[in-house]
Amino acid sequence: MGVPAAQAVEGAAPTGPAAAATVKINVGQDRACSGALVDSWWVLTAKSCFVTTPGEAVPLGKPAVPTTVTIGRADLTTTAGHAVAVDLVVPHADRDVALVRLATEVTNVPPVVVAATAPVVGEALTVTGYGRTATQWVPDTAHAATYTVSVVDAGTLGIQAQSAGATICKGDAGGPALRSTTGGGVELVAIHHTASQGGCHGSTTTAQSATETRVDDLRGWLTQNIRPDCAPAPIVPAGTPNIGDGQLVRVPSGKIFIVAGGGKYELTYADWAAMGLRAYTDVSQATVDALRSAPRDNTYLRDPDGTIHRVVSGARYGLSQDEWIALGKPGYVQVPAGFIANVSAGAPGGPVLLHDRVSGVIHQVVGCTRYPLSLEEWQALGSPAYLTVPSGFIARVPVGVPTSYALLRDRTTGGIYQTLGGAKYVLSPAEYQRLGSPAYTDVPAKLLGQVTGTVPSGSHVMRDVTSGAIYRVEGGKKRLLTPADWDALADKRYVDVPPAWLGLIPQQ
Repeated sequence: MGVPAAQAVEGAAPTGPAAAATVKINVGQDRACSGALVDSWWVLTAKSCFVTTPGEAVPLGKPAVPTTVTIGRADLTTTAGHAVAVDLVVPHADRDVALVRLATEVTNVPPVVVAATAPVVGEALTVTGYGRTATQWVPDTAHAATYTVSVVDAGTLGIQAQSAGATICKGDAGGPALRSTTGGGVELVAIHHTASQGGCHGSTTTAQSATETRVDDLRGWLTQNIRPDCAPAPIVPAGTPNIGDGQLVRVPSGKIFIVAGGGKYELTYADWAAMGLRAYTDVSQATVDALRSAPRDNTYLRDPDGTIHRVVSGARYGLSQDEWIALGKPGYVQVPAGFIANVSAGAPGGPVLLHDRVSGVIHQVVGCTRYPLSLEEWQALGSPAYLTVPSGFIARVPVGVPTSYALLRDRTTGGIYQTLGGAKYVLSPAEYQRLGSPAYTDVPAKLLGQVTGTVPSGSHVMRDVTSGAIYRVEGGKKRLLTPADWDALADKRYVDVPPAWLGLIPQQ
């Protein structure tokens, strides 16, 4: 079923948080939409903005035509804010909603918070957008107006303009409908879907009602896609037991595990019964403890519904029949659905080389981001082996500088760098040895050249490898954790770093 044409808003110019939340999206040369900035990397808008042929679905992946998002620029005649390309579109399966990922992070425009509670009839909402007005086909400023909620349904809500000059018009689907919060803030309740267009340039109707797509009940979907699990490739421990794929093993406590690709999964009795109470081999608890939770690369798992999943760099993707055939019909292991659910469905974090079977480009994935290699760069790395995967799997990984921890060596100079949160620190030989001379990944000089910061962005836990002191680094500043702070941490993973790197980070 197709989605209706794009809509936007005509009214006064938005200010403050409402202006910051509102973005303009140019899809190719002849289509524009509005949207809401919901994360430093992501904008929420209408899926209909990306429909190329009426009735056809919007695919997950790079937009079909070059797409640019203008952020922090309510007045388009100025140079304020940013104009950023889009490198990924994530459509919602059932609603006129899509997430678009920015190719470059925007850190100085605050994203809007998505509401956690549903709108109610009679509630006033501020609606914004960049669409046509009563007098202009293509205005150069954003507009805002006040509407009242008239109907609340599952997935949509009806709204009615409070004044004659407030109109949602053709031009920009996906603009935000905002609820005012205490302290002068706003939160995102819905995005524009369809409207009567009364008072819009070229329209003869006087009706001023509209239908919005609710997003307050999509917070789980948004979180899943905005912050997908990044799954660095599992490290194979020394002395990992050589247990065959699909083999069942039992430990002295009576627990039974199935093994695939060096990964283990504990079976329930129902799982075991579904396998026909297959025979198992008794092993020690130490043997099972030495196995990983995630299978190694190029393990193929088949779930009970018949879908075959390929594991790459700790993440998985489902194969179509054609993809499985193109790979040479590799052997798979029949496993319970729970085993597959334990393998991340998010982005592969690396280190791994992924070859796009459509474009032929080889991407180097490190630190949960990817870098497209030129042929010369790949050859300079020694023409290492790569894994051929679908474009959509590669698209899960953002292009940019490493955000998760990675230890990288400049193939040209031989310098070894720790990278974290978009920052890097070059290790001296003594510092590298103090860290235990860990394994590193060779990368092109250009990749490391893109990492210009010295202070990690985001939130990380870093440990001084010399003193053992542990710091929380957040908002570009560090804070020494007390024993009580450490005990309260749900995630106790940290990165060992030299004290000199910590010395570059301001104290909180």
